[in-house]
Amino acid sequence: MKVLSVKEQYMEQYVNNAETQYELIRKIRHDIKDQLTTVYELLTSGKTEDALEFIEQSNGIVKATMTFVQTNNPVANAIINSKLSTASTLGIKVSCITVNDFVGINELDLCDLLSNTLENAITACEAMPPDLNKFIYLEISKENNIYTFIVKNSLDKSVISENPKLKTTKKDIINHGLGTSIIRDIVNKYSGRYDYYEIDNAFCCSIILET
Repeated sequence: MKVLSVKEQYMEQYVNNAETQYELIRKIRHDIKDQLTTVYELLTSGKTEDALEFIEQSNGIVKATMTFVQTNNPVANAIINSKLSTASTLGIKVSCITVNDFVGINELDLCDLLSNTLENAITACEAMPPDLNKFIYLEISKENNIYTFIVKNSLDKSVISENPKLKTTKKDIINHGLGTSIIRDIVNKYSGRYDYYEIDNAFCCSIILET
């Protein structure tokens, strides 16, 4: 029941993220004509500094709603774009390489997998001292009917040495800490495998699914 509750939370996050991004994009599209008119008026009036400041403010809004991927799967788009946008606004460098289609993977499973791994990566980066280099790297590849998901995040000390069972560090233990269990269930469902390891000052989660 706890696992089902967490999965429902992931799906609710997905729906909310998708709706939020959609509304923000609609607003940007609606406002862009007025913004361009404002910049034009400022420039023609010789107010270059004001125009540059206005452009910088507008650019900040666009960065907050960046589109990192545009696959053929709306679930993947909503979760990846939302999570990486959140990470970016927190000062975390993000990068992503992904396939275009997720044929054979149930959308609920895809939602749980991406939400869990990316949220864990963000939480780990947030826990690092602010002066350190923080990054998240997501790679999704496919060969024949086998998908490989790799999520890497920076770390300042070994997680596996200090927390080999990867227990949650959040105070709400009841509603958190089920991530590894959820990943294990998904992997078993697709006759795959998963692994957690550390390399080059990064924590890595590797998940392989066979469809």
